[in-house]
Amino acid sequence: MQNQPQLPGHVNFDQYNQMLVAPESFAARPESLTEQLFVERSLTENRFWLRIMKEHSLFLGEGFNRKDTHLIQQTDRFYQYFEQQEKKAYQIPNNVELVRKFNEESIELVYGFRNFKRNLLILIINCKVSGFNFPLLVDHVAREAEYFMRTLKKFNKGILDPIQDAIINENVFWLKIMMEHSRFIASLLDQSERNLVKTALKFGDDFETLLNQARDVDSMLYQKQPTYPIIGKMNKDSENAAQEIRDFKKAGLELIKSCQIRNVINPLLADHVVREAEHFLYMIHILEERLNTKRINEQHL
Repeated sequence: MQNQPQLPGHVNFDQYNQMLVAPESFAARPESLTEQLFVERSLTENRFWLRIMKEHSLFLGEGFNRKDTHLIQQTDRFYQYFEQQEKKAYQIPNNVELVRKFNEESIELVYGFRNFKRNLLILIINCKVSGFNFPLLVDHVAREAEYFMRTLKKFNKGILDPIQDAIINENVFWLKIMMEHSRFIASLLDQSERNLVKTALKFGDDFETLLNQARDVDSMLYQKQPTYPIIGKMNKDSENAAQEIRDFKKAGLELIKSCQIRNVINPLLADHVVREAEHFLYMIHILEERLNTKRINEQHL
């Protein structure tokens, strides 16, 4: 009975016996990070995110009620801290121990800024602070700070998430970011820019659909046995959508810089969201390379 060939769509005897075992026990283990990759990825993430954090300080400060001078002064201090740290990121030698120490410094700095953002959000929601910082925007930038810290902490442990879990995590994070960017853009365009507002809202809806699909995959496959075909497709769908929103943002940036559209968008903010879309694409390509390498290696086993 056990030696009979398995019929398509049927479970054989050995597989049946495994069905009472926790599926998490078949999950792939975290992958190790080489020293060279540790240095390269650490510096790339620091150089990107420290600038993003610096700009968050500026944008939050611009959104406060001008009477909240203490809050404005605090964001100004964070701006200076992140600017100094960003400069160091371009000066640090390619030395593992020095980069690890630099990562710890960045984590500590970002942790303080994350706490400021989270506490600010509570004050805004409770109507203790007024101004033009939307609660969802503050939550948005706090999540980015938390993502940056998580990334550096994993690097300092010398590990990468298993490729399937990494693709799920990155897509769930970035698709939500892109969805919110789209809707923030729609809210900051003058409502007379009907076609652009409609396009931005359509991007928001499209990314929400992709996000919900990614969350479904998260529920089904996170920390489970690798299932690469569906994971690869999810990454490709995200790549196509990210390229489209990146191009839309770049076109919008040029229109804003040349004063061809009516809006209240700081050109630096427009450039900021372009760079985030490009970083999402960078992460997709990194993950795609890892996935292809994993497939090739498993074919040769």
